[in-house]
Amino acid sequence: MSGDSFARYGGATTSFAIVVNDVTVAFIDAGTGLLDVRVRGLTLAPSVGVFLTHYHWDHTQGLSMMEEMWRGSCDICVWGPGDPMATLERAISPPLFPVSIVDVPSIRFATTEGPVEIAGITISPFAVNHPQGACGYRIEGPSRTVVIATDHEAGTDIDAGLVDAARGADVLVHDAQYLAEELVTHAGWGHSSCEQAVTAAQAAGVSDLLLTSHDPRRTDAQIDSMVERARSMFAASDAARPGLEIAL
Repeated sequence: MSGDSFARYGGATTSFAIVVNDVTVAFIDAGTGLLDVRVRGLTLAPSVGVFLTHYHWDHTQGLSMMEEMWRGSCDICVWGPGDPMATLERAISPPLFPVSIVDVPSIRFATTEGPVEIAGITISPFAVNHPQGACGYRIEGPSRTVVIATDHEAGTDIDAGLVDAARGADVLVHDAQYLAEELVTHAGWGHSSCEQAVTAAQAAGVSDLLLTSHDPRRTDAQIDSMVERARSMFAASDAARPGLEIAL
């Protein structure tokens, strides 16, 4: 959503840039936030990794409009669960898109099955609970570790794996799309509440919690209220927003 009520948190779907020495070497997810590269003055490395958590449109649409990829000004390796090439070809090709992504000479695809190191940053996948399957990523830098679980529905055995992946990290970025009272009508939709995000942060022993995967209809004021709710249980809580920087 856009407009005055969504100015701080809204406006784009999920994409996290990993920047090393002022150069962007990778992205976690490729939502419309990927298009902010130029707006925020980010420089792309000659070869960039794009690590997808899953293939729902709100996490891939930015890739379809990534000009640098289409014109070949940088090479892209898309990492994702299962078969990223086959899945993205279905979504980004005629008749759903004018041209096919697999015809781009500057792109290649790889399955996320284990840790990948890029420019001294280690990126490791782990399973999360989301319809059609998804993963999160543990990102280990020279000084700090960040764990991203953008789309995860808490309440299954998979929670234990997420906590293990986040154990001892500095920052946990965790799905908090719903209010606790909304969970009963959204079972199976693949998202958590801020209370469940706090539970994961406490169990993993992280230092900071960032709420993410905001409901697109949730206004800035409503997200602020969710942050306050989280802070009442876990003081070092905040909400992910465009332009937020996390040191690694």
